[in-house]
Amino acid sequence: MFNIAILGCGVVGSGVADILFDKQAELSKRFNQEVKLSKILDIKNMDGTPYAPYLVTEPAEVFDDPSIKLVVVTIGGLDLAADRCFAALRAGKHVVTSNKAVVAAYGRELTKLAYENNVRFLYEASVGGGIPIIRPMNICLSANDIYEIQGILNGTTNYMLTGMYKDKMSFDDILKDAQAKGYAEADPTADVDGFDAARKIAILSSIAYNGFVDFEDVKCIGIRNVIYADHELAATGGFAIKLIAGSKITENGVRISVEPKLVSKSSMLAAVNSVYNAVLVRGSYTGDSLFYGQGAGKLATASAILGDIIEILEAPERQNLPAFVDKTATIVKDSQEKERFYVRVKAEFKETESEELKACINSVFGKDAVYLGYALSDNSTAAFITDYCSEAELNNKCNELSNCSYVDAVTYTMRVAE
Repeated sequence: MFNIAILGCGVVGSGVADILFDKQAELSKRFNQEVKLSKILDIKNMDGTPYAPYLVTEPAEVFDDPSIKLVVVTIGGLDLAADRCFAALRAGKHVVTSNKAVVAAYGRELTKLAYENNVRFLYEASVGGGIPIIRPMNICLSANDIYEIQGILNGTTNYMLTGMYKDKMSFDDILKDAQAKGYAEADPTADVDGFDAARKIAILSSIAYNGFVDFEDVKCIGIRNVIYADHELAATGGFAIKLIAGSKITENGVRISVEPKLVSKSSMLAAVNSVYNAVLVRGSYTGDSLFYGQGAGKLATASAILGDIIEILEAPERQNLPAFVDKTATIVKDSQEKERFYVRVKAEFKETESEELKACINSVFGKDAVYLGYALSDNSTAAFITDYCSEAELNNKCNELSNCSYVDAVTYTMRVAE
C-alpha cells in the first residue's frame, strides 16, 4: 500500500486530491499496489467537501504515521512550508512540492536530506506550473551541456504586457484588470518586480549549470516602467516586449537576470501571450528546445505534482546528488558583454525635426543605430535601438545624447534579447 498525504488543501492541494481520486484505480493497477490519498493536513473546516473524510489537523498524524509513504506540500509561503518539508524527509517520507520559495531557498539542503534518508525530494511543479521542464532537463537533455536559458516564467506579467499592447493600456490600468480577473494579487510586488520569476530561473539555473544559484543574486528589473509607447515603438522595429528570466554561462560564471527585453517577433518566445509561460533551453547537441504551456492553475500545477508522484512510484529508491548540492555557481555581477539596447527618449516633436533627431542619434551611437521614430500615442516620446555596446558605453552615450538640442532626456532603456 502506498499512502499519500497532502499538506495544504488550497487551490493546488485540492487539485492534487481531485486527480488522486480520479486516478486511484489506474495508478493502483499500474504499480500493482493500492495507491491512494490517505490524509489531508489543514486548519480549514472542510465540511461538505469531498476532502472532509481525509482531514487531520495535527502534523503528528502525518509524520508519525508509518503507512504514509509520500507527502505533498502545497502550503504557500516559506517558513512553515519549509519546516513541513524538512520534517517529512526526516520521518523517512518522500516529498513532492510546488512551493518555489522553498525550493529556491532550501533546495539543496532538502535534496541532501532526502538522499541521507533514502527518500526523494521532487519539485517539478515549482517552475512553470504544468509545463514539464525540470524532469526533461534532468533526463531528456542530460547529455547536453546547457549553456543558456530564456524564459517567460510569470503569467501575471505576461498577461499584463500582452494586454498593455493589445488594448493600449497604462501599467496602472492593466494591473487593475489583472487583479480583477484574479491573475494578480492585491500586493503584486512579487510578480511585477520580477521576484517570482527570479526564484524560478535560479532553480532552473542550478540544475542546468551544476552549481547552486541563490535567487537573491538574480538581478531583477520589473515592468513598472514599461509604457504603451514602448510597445508601439518596439513593434515598429519588429519586436515584442517580454519579461525575460534568463541565464547563461560566460567565461567568468553565470550571468542571470529578470528584466523586460525586446524580443524579435521571429523568436519563439515572442508568440507566448497572456498567462502562458515558456522556457527556451539551449543545449550543445539539441540547439533550441522550447517548453510551452500553462504556467499556473489548479489542475495544470497538480498535474506536474502527479508526474513527480508517478516518478517516485516507478523508482522510489533512485538516489543521486546533483552537483548544485555541494557546489555554488559564480555569478557575474557586472557584465562587459556588448549587446543592443532599446532607448526611449523624451524629445520635443516638430514635423521638421524628426530627421534632425535621427541624425543626432546616429552621430552619438553610430550609423548602425536603428531609429524607430516617434510614438503615435505620445508625440513627445521617441526611441531607437543601439548597435552593440557595453552597459558602461550605453550610459556614457546616453549622457552625451542628453546634451543634444533635440533631446529633453533619456527616460528608459531595455536590452534586446538575442
